[in-house]
Amino acid sequence: MNPGDTAYGTDTTHSHTAERAAWVFYCIAAAGSTIGQIWVGVQTPPWPANLDWWWRAAMVTPFAAVIDLGGVVTSAFADARQRLGEAAYGWRVLSAGAVTTGVAINILGHADVPYLAVVFGGLGVFAYTVWLLHAAARRRDALRAAGKLADTAPVYGLAQWRREPAVTRRAHSLALAYGYTLHESLDAARTQLRDEKRRAALAQHVETLIRSRHADPVRAAIAATTLDIDAVAAALSAHADVAGWARVIGADLLPPPLPAAVTADGGDPGAAPATGPAMPPTDVLRRIPTNQAAYDRWRQLWTELAAVPDIDLHVFAEQHSISLRQAQWIRSVGPTGLLNSPTPPAVRLAELARSNGHLPPPATSTT
Repeated sequence: MNPGDTAYGTDTTHSHTAERAAWVFYCIAAAGSTIGQIWVGVQTPPWPANLDWWWRAAMVTPFAAVIDLGGVVTSAFADARQRLGEAAYGWRVLSAGAVTTGVAINILGHADVPYLAVVFGGLGVFAYTVWLLHAAARRRDALRAAGKLADTAPVYGLAQWRREPAVTRRAHSLALAYGYTLHESLDAARTQLRDEKRRAALAQHVETLIRSRHADPVRAAIAATTLDIDAVAAALSAHADVAGWARVIGADLLPPPLPAAVTADGGDPGAAPATGPAMPPTDVLRRIPTNQAAYDRWRQLWTELAAVPDIDLHVFAEQHSISLRQAQWIRSVGPTGLLNSPTPPAVRLAELARSNGHLPPPATSTT
């Protein structure tokens, strides 16, 4: 069984229940309006004094019933003609006139008792309104089943309309035209609007390019007017090499290659990196001085420390009047070869990047 059959059956059941409830409400309200008119007919006309009230009611009832039923019958004729595509203004005017007459009789006839005037007049208006709404709903269902009325669109909600009014309006149209679901229509609407915006901007540039090819403004206007600029823009979008442009732009965004200054021998940038101890943590590498004098001091201390690798770092630090932490940094960095070159690594990196065009040349003094 199709999963949608259960929902459809439930909707159909609810529809039948609502129709039966509408008929019940209508019949009760119409009966109340008719009773009110009979009441007025029994008391208001100048009947003979010896005529019993039930004779009066029997004589008035057909006319009261005709007034209420006349509004319904003429409305039913109007509904039938509207299903055929006609406006049916005549039937609708007759229907409204009959109901207005019945409501006026109830209100004016019970004017001395406002409660009765409101109750019986309101029942007439309520009965006629229920009939009109019920008939209109059945007419729309019949027209929709015959393919003469568009299906209903998904309910997008007030928040969606407020957040994306243009997208929601387009999604509403797409859902009616192609039967999209709520999310399918929203996705299609966003895609269409985005493509239209891009295509409009591209069409403007295409027109500018076409006009620029002609020195004569008249010829330029003829060329731009003759060509379907939107079609040209669509063709350009279809033939665009998206992957190629992504590769070109991505190549420009690649970081510069690592310089050979980080190798153990400090040699040629194209040389393969030498094997050796692993690089210390980044926070230790940041401790390497960029000042030439401080860097030379580190190189000297590393030379002495490398000559006696088994020396205790506490003793070495006391002998050279440095902190234990600094001695540990030198022992971590020295085996990597970063202290072999006479130039600090940061300076070498900057010079290499500048030679590759990734940094501007250093400012030169004019004095």
